Amino acid sequence: MQQKFIAGVDMGATNVRVVIANADGEIEARRALATPPGEPETTIFAIGRAIDELVRGVWTSATVAAIGMALPGMVDPRRGTVASAANLPEWGDVDIGELLAKPRGVPFAAENDANAAAVGERWLGAAKGMRDFVFVALGTGIGSGVVIDGKLHHGAHLLAGEIAFFPMTREHLRAPGWQQCLEGVAGGRAAAARAVEILGERAKTSDLFEAANNGHAEAGAWLRETQELIAMALADIAALLDPEAIILGGGVVMAQGERFVAPIRELVNACTPAKTHVLMSELGEDAQVLGAVRLALDRLEAAVEVQA
Repeated sequence: MQQKFIAGVDMGATNVRVVIANADGEIEARRALATPPGEPETTIFAIGRAIDELVRGVWTSATVAAIGMALPGMVDPRRGTVASAANLPEWGDVDIGELLAKPRGVPFAAENDANAAAVGERWLGAAKGMRDFVFVALGTGIGSGVVIDGKLHHGAHLLAGEIAFFPMTREHLRAPGWQQCLEGVAGGRAAAARAVEILGERAKTSDLFEAANNGHAEAGAWLRETQELIAMALADIAALLDPEAIILGGGVVMAQGERFVAPIRELVNACTPAKTHVLMSELGEDAQVLGAVRLALDRLEAAVEVQA
């Protein structure tokens, strides 16, 4: 049987990652590029060109059989559009499939990035074989993908899993907004601001973690508070959904590893009746893009069944 090549795209505000994978999820080629400035059409054209060049590099004259894309924000997977893209303000209601997949005559799948990561982990990562789990991404932002009975749960407004909005104090309830929620106190932007406050104007988040791990008192207090806030959110998830596992991924987790995760796991299991597995991602930065590949494969297989 002829090899099928699938394109997976992980779209961010500053960078785009494109891969070509086979039907087993083995990545044959990859490319990272800076998100081009300007209209979304400019970015989509650059992504399409990268896809075409990469697949021809894998096999002369080859084309992709399907394309999947993971994006931040509220994504409508049925329409293949972004209803509201976090950090991508000009992408609202852009029909990406029309611009990217239709000219190539292939099926297209679009999904929220945390949801796509959940799909990737279930296919090839830490959630393989699981039917009820939650993937939580901790990075610049905080988000999650919820899988119930083997299927992504999107919610009535396509916002299921947006744990960034969790209010963490009584004050948060009375002053809603991006600074008054889980992401506002424990996300990447909050950490970057605290690094400057504690260590000086040139300090980065990585410096703050290093200082905390080396015994710096104020940095250590910040780290413990951050772990406690995240543990509170995970305990809420565990109590509400009773998942088999909560899988932690994203830039912060992959950079800091088990040393960061272990105290969170201990806190979660200390205050929930069921000892939910709190695991680290096995796919790391490839979780989203491999999830996009899997979603594209699903869309391709569904199209083949309809034709049959």
